[in-house]
Amino acid sequence: MAYFLIVLFPALIIGTTVYLTRNWVPTGILTIVTWTAAWLVSMLIVTGLYLLLIYLPNAAQKKESKQTEQNHEESQQR
Repeated sequence: MAYFLIVLFPALIIGTTVYLTRNWVPTGILTIVTWTAAWLVSMLIVTGLYLLLIYLPNAAQKKESKQTEQNHEESQQR
């Protein structure tokens, strides 16, 4: 699901921007700035989603490891 969102969000943002600016002069400064801003926002969203994709499974795994370690220590104390 996360990989799907990594592709979907930039496609929607960039596609919508290009669609809304379809009648603008392609070499105009405003068009170039708008397309660059859309690309930049898309890449920031992709970076954030990718970092979450890396962080969340690792955080869950660390939490599970810590809980397993605590259970092991408690069983040794008995």
